[in-house]
Amino acid sequence: MKNDRFFMLKPGSVKLAADNIFDRKIRTVENGLLSVLDYRRLADFYREKRNQFAAGEFWGKIMRASAEIYAYTGDAWLLEKMRDAVGDLLSIQGEDGELSTAPKNEQPNGSSGADLWERKYIMLGLLGYYKVVESCERDWCEAELGRVKNALSALLDYTISQVGDEPGKMPILSTGWAFYGIESTSILEPVVKVYNITRKPEHLAFAEYLVKAGGCRRENIFEAILSGRSPYSVGGNGDPKQSIAKAYEMMSCFEGLTEFYRVTGREKDRQAVLNLYEKLIEEEITELGSGGADGPFNLGPGTGEQWNLTRKEQANPDIDLMMETCVTVTWMKLCLQILRLEGDSRYADSIERSAFNALIAALKPDGMFFEYFPRFNGTRNFKVNFSYKVGDFDLSCCTANGPMGLGIVPYIAFMQSGIGPVVNFYLSGRAAFGKMTLDIRSDFPKSGKTTMAIGGGAFFAGNILLRIPPYARDFTVLKNGEPAGWTELPEYRGYAVVPGPFAEGMIIDVDFAIEDKMVLTSGSVNDLGNGLALLRHGPIVMSRDKRFTDIDGAVPFDPEPYVAYADIPVAKLFSCSYGGFDWIDYQSAGGTWDGRSEFVSWNRVKN
Repeated sequence: MKNDRFFMLKPGSVKLAADNIFDRKIRTVENGLLSVLDYRRLADFYREKRNQFAAGEFWGKIMRASAEIYAYTGDAWLLEKMRDAVGDLLSIQGEDGELSTAPKNEQPNGSSGADLWERKYIMLGLLGYYKVVESCERDWCEAELGRVKNALSALLDYTISQVGDEPGKMPILSTGWAFYGIESTSILEPVVKVYNITRKPEHLAFAEYLVKAGGCRRENIFEAILSGRSPYSVGGNGDPKQSIAKAYEMMSCFEGLTEFYRVTGREKDRQAVLNLYEKLIEEEITELGSGGADGPFNLGPGTGEQWNLTRKEQANPDIDLMMETCVTVTWMKLCLQILRLEGDSRYADSIERSAFNALIAALKPDGMFFEYFPRFNGTRNFKVNFSYKVGDFDLSCCTANGPMGLGIVPYIAFMQSGIGPVVNFYLSGRAAFGKMTLDIRSDFPKSGKTTMAIGGGAFFAGNILLRIPPYARDFTVLKNGEPAGWTELPEYRGYAVVPGPFAEGMIIDVDFAIEDKMVLTSGSVNDLGNGLALLRHGPIVMSRDKRFTDIDGAVPFDPEPYVAYADIPVAKLFSCSYGGFDWIDYQSAGGTWDGRSEFVSWNRVKN
């Protein structure tokens, strides 16, 4: 088994300041979406065997999101709601372990091919709840852990009885709805996680079967990425309308491969995951930290959700739908998997860009809807590809997935390593690392000034790891007012390793200038998508919103522009003046969700 370099803190260990944007967004979605949804109605798809395409994913997605958000807020009502929902779902489970929205005669590929995809999310939801219960100290927790463990084991056993290459079973690559097995193979992630709880050899053997099958009937996606192939070409047959480079599902398979590597230590699996990250950064992930589009190369199932060399095409005006929120969240989760494995700040850099832009901008102010396809220019977008009525609530896949992305941010901001606490994001709040605490007050993103006070009464002789952002200039660290003498270690690339000892009352001051930068598009197959400029403050994309400034005028291009801070009331993160225009952070732009706040992020350039 391979050990991670970074580890997640226990639920309840992190509390961000009440005025922090992520705390506000998390509580908005908790008091909005999660408080309103009726979990019994989500379970009805299973209870009534409705056999409706992919509708069974919603229970698992909402439970997983609820678990992550409860781990942050600790609100008792949410835990009780989760507990009741789990009890209700498990009352539906058959004695043979069955949990499916499809009738038995259509399993394991009922619900129009989404049967295993739905079971994947049931497992992930139950696993999220299991993790929460592990950290609880209530008198019912031990029995609850046993009940959930047994349910997970039985469901996986039931699935193994139906899926495989043996007579009477259906091969994994013969299942799924449009992507020749990619969607079903993504069950690999919970399969490995269930094995880590049960330690049953047959569970690991099934994971090995999934990996060996290769994820796709057209070609082995793991081997293709390992060989250096571009993700947008994987599984292609030369017909753009039959392309299957579905961004969300493909990354989900590689999340599972990461979990499999942790168990087996097979080096080529780790390398395949790292290759995928590098290719996506090079070819697909946009300035907003997401990817996928409805063209110009791949036009297959899942309009707007396929890899399309989106990084080069991100300003192409022919693209209407792009950067599905499910892709944003899954990209963040994949980066978190690799960050845990590698301890390299580059993966935290990627998560930060996604979180501060595509993720938080997608949440509607009432906390009830996540934008399916965020835009660089225009207005906020109510278009959805996939949703179901749950009672009176119209629930889309992205609205079910978005809260998960929010919930993990505090526990990426602060992590643990083998040599001491890790600070990835400079966010105000408190984090507990065992007995030792860090009380953080930060001016980010207005500046890089951050003060950390050591508390908890503990004496710690190790180190504190501080991420050095790629946009930081003149990065300095003081310990009790004196230079901290930090170093960089090759195994923790991009981190200032501040040596101890640390004790109650000690102060660590971090300071750096935040780089303002303009980037220029090039390489698009549509010339109208080239030569456009985008302004970025650190990781944050800046936009012009017509409520506050002209959005039609061209802007001067300077790779390193001089911007002046401007106090525009609507801006929740950062606002500035440049080129004769007022700019606000992307997540604040478009805030009315209609034409009154039309915005521009890709800008025409003067001369």
